[in-house]
Amino acid sequence: MSARKGETPDPVRAMLIESAYRLITQEGVEALTVRRLAKEADTSTMAVYSRFGSVGAVAGEVCERGFVEFADALRSAGSSDDPVADLIGQGLAYLRFATEHPRLYTLMFQYASPDWTSSKRTSLLQHGNPTDSNSGRAAFLVMVDALRRVTPDDAETELLIRAGATWSMVHGLAMLSIAGHLTGVHDLVARSALIALVVGYGTPPEDAERAFDDVASRQA
Repeated sequence: MSARKGETPDPVRAMLIESAYRLITQEGVEALTVRRLAKEADTSTMAVYSRFGSVGAVAGEVCERGFVEFADALRSAGSSDDPVADLIGQGLAYLRFATEHPRLYTLMFQYASPDWTSSKRTSLLQHGNPTDSNSGRAAFLVMVDALRRVTPDDAETELLIRAGATWSMVHGLAMLSIAGHLTGVHDLVARSALIALVVGYGTPPEDAERAFDDVASRQA
């Protein structure tokens, strides 16, 4: 992740984040220790502490980068004049990101550290978003915007509840796939779940099935 606006670029800081990202995506967050990170970045342990304070804060920066990539993946599903197809496409893009980047995805949604988690997770209904992380908020709003087009008459509170339900369903499917519980049936379960989701939001079943199959064939 580049330096924040107004900050002087710090190549050592950037290298530490890049090295942490590589360690986590290749080996998991368990591999991320101050000593190992310093070695991978070819610097000292003091460089880690002086720039981040703890290894947990470094992992938090990797989470932020992960959410940026996640939002890009959701946007890559594209937008058309068919809101239902777009929501299904976004759901498939979500699942693809999670299953192609399982260690990063798990870090983003399950990592707990006093240096990052407590200040980043918030109440969905109280704040309109489940996180205070800027990149996390941006990713969630991509999904909210797609859902708003499917249910345009929803009041904001109802829309957020639907967004929470949608997120919970797709996240649960992603985590089951990452854990290996859906080996061999992931695509069939994803089809059934996403069709049921949009049918629940008012789409006729035959239209939902057709939209899913059209989107899946384009993304294949």
